[in-house]
Amino acid sequence: MGKIIQIEVPNWVDENDLKKLILEKIVEEMRKDYVDMRFYNLYLSLKFPKSENVEFDLDEELKILKKMREKEKERVRW
Repeated sequence: MGKIIQIEVPNWVDENDLKKLILEKIVEEMRKDYVDMRFYNLYLSLKFPKSENVEFDLDEELKILKKMREKEKERVRW
């Protein structure tokens, strides 16, 4: 599980506006040539909080990708 970071802001600051601002900064960083995987995971967890973004080890991730490709190949055949 990740960290929870609390930021004290004035009452007039809207939580959604702050989140949107942070996401915009992350997207700006992602437009560069290289994006650190941790940075990308932060983006995913902020953008899709209910998806419970999980990091897998490389072998497990490759197996999952292989299964996904096989499913897509099967879907495209029809």
